[in-house]
Amino acid sequence: MSSSLLPKQELEISWVVVPFNESWLLASTDEVDLVATNVANFPDRAHPGATFSAPFLYERRALRINPEDQERYEHITDFIGKTVGVVVGMAAERDVNRRAPDGVIVRTTDTFAQLYAEFDIGQLDAIAEAEYYALDGQIIPSHGEEIILIDHHDLTPGQREESVFVVSNNSQNLLSAVNAFISQTKFPLK
Repeated sequence: MSSSLLPKQELEISWVVVPFNESWLLASTDEVDLVATNVANFPDRAHPGATFSAPFLYERRALRINPEDQERYEHITDFIGKTVGVVVGMAAERDVNRRAPDGVIVRTTDTFAQLYAEFDIGQLDAIAEAEYYALDGQIIPSHGEEIILIDHHDLTPGQREESVFVVSNNSQNLLSAVNAFISQTKFPLK
């Protein structure tokens, strides 16, 4: 977003890396002007002092498995006695906590780096994550053929899980600039 938005809006961007969980609160407390952590616009994430931008993509829930496990797993019910990893605070955590039958072991990590490291060394049988879509319904490629996603579904059946930026209400004209950028930009950014 930075390289595309800067020339037109003459904004200076300073990046702050934060854990995902509750990152959406940072704009409402003026710790940052803009939260760009792929926040889903759930009602419980809305807080006074910040506003959601227009949506720029949507997600469907899925489980990542190892390619050699394609014949073993199709759905979360196939993971009874197995371990599924999630990052705390993510929509994937909500999804797995709601959908996993008794017997599925849910392992929560603080970061994606930790989650993927545990998956890579075989401590997790699957990772709960998302497949990304442009608003027109086209899949946004976010991985190569070595990544296998199964069990695609909506977090809330029949509703799109839309991703937004969270903008501080005290950041003058930033929300309108971000929304203008979204309306004029084809996602994913290249």
